[in-house]
Amino acid sequence: MAASNQIDLLLIGKTGNGKSATGNSILRRKAFKSRASTNSVTSTVDYEVSEFNGRIIKVVDGPGVGDTRINTEAAVNLVMTTMEYAIAANPRGYHAFLLIVRFGGRFSEEDQDTIDFLKKIFGQDFVKEFCILVLTCGDNFRFESEDSGKSFEEWCNEEQGKFKDLLKECDNRVVLFDNTTKDPEKKNKQIENLLKIVDSLSSKGQRYNDDNFERARVQRNTIMVELKKSAITEETMTETSLIIMKLQELQATEDLRSKIYPLEKLQSRVECLLESVSCKDRATGALHDLISTVKSLKSNINDDIKLCYRMMEEREKMKRQEEEIRRKYEEEMQILKEQYDRKAKEDAKVLEEHRRYEKEQARLKAEMEEKNKREKEALEKKHKEERDIMQTKSEELEKEYRKMKEENDKGIVRRVYEGVTWPFRAAGNWLFSN
Repeated sequence: MAASNQIDLLLIGKTGNGKSATGNSILRRKAFKSRASTNSVTSTVDYEVSEFNGRIIKVVDGPGVGDTRINTEAAVNLVMTTMEYAIAANPRGYHAFLLIVRFGGRFSEEDQDTIDFLKKIFGQDFVKEFCILVLTCGDNFRFESEDSGKSFEEWCNEEQGKFKDLLKECDNRVVLFDNTTKDPEKKNKQIENLLKIVDSLSSKGQRYNDDNFERARVQRNTIMVELKKSAITEETMTETSLIIMKLQELQATEDLRSKIYPLEKLQSRVECLLESVSCKDRATGALHDLISTVKSLKSNINDDIKLCYRMMEEREKMKRQEEEIRRKYEEEMQILKEQYDRKAKEDAKVLEEHRRYEKEQARLKAEMEEKNKREKEALEKKHKEERDIMQTKSEELEKEYRKMKEENDKGIVRRVYEGVTWPFRAAGNWLFSN
């Protein structure tokens, strides 16, 4: 029979809701062993096929989920592994998921948790696009409908709360199964109703296959990360705290060169921590806050390292500037010293010349004074001699005059005397005036 005429169905839901019994009803034989416990995870995956009205129906009894609020990594890993096996067991994919819910009980928070958990495994849209809601314990509805007179469709329309939301999400794809009935006609009618809904999904030309399952991998990884988040956070924050303490110690160190290497070791340490947390996050984003904290710490360390290098560079630059200033200062001082020495030499030379000049001037002055003194003494000596001569002559003339006066009369003698002594008086006056 052509593979295109085969219908592939996967049974999912809580253990104890009649999942295996529903599979047996669809196959019309006891192919699957029922499990009544709701506090465990069904770890096996089984499948069987049957023929109905010329069509092959393959039913895979997927792993049942008991307490969906399990919080151990081993339990969640078990669910995921078996679900993955269920998908891999049918490479062509599934026309529909049959989500098994027990009729007659309140749709509880635990039921909703089951569906939320399954969405994280198969993808958030798998209920909307591939699920058919199968209510088991249809015999209970038969007793209830006899009292109320309501049809199953009317009962569904009157439901409220989470169950109403689930119906809406399934686009009202819901069937009622009585897995205890012995009536062949009723059994066939249940299967026919189910296949009509399956055909409505099949007309869209889509199957849930490995590609759909792979696209939901991030959500499955998120479950695992969330389970470990507390332990990962504690481990990471402990290491972060130790790194921060060491960073603060290094920040208090004044010697820039001595803390570069410890900072770079600390940088490697926080990079290893970031790589570890990112790896544990598995690209889910569940550890986003933790990763941000570590990245912030890494950024701070990087900034400290850059600051150290920049400060060292600035200090080296300042040192070079100081050396350049000192070199220029020394060069300018050397130039000034040379100028001063040269000027001092010139000044000393000028001073020496001045001293020689003064000395020469003093010598010339002394010689001139000595010469003037000698000339003055010689002149005075000469004048004295001339005065002495004139005095002697004057005395001789006086004598001569007196002698002549005696000899001549007074008038003649006076004229003679005046005429004779006039030159000598004039010369004497000249000498005494000089």
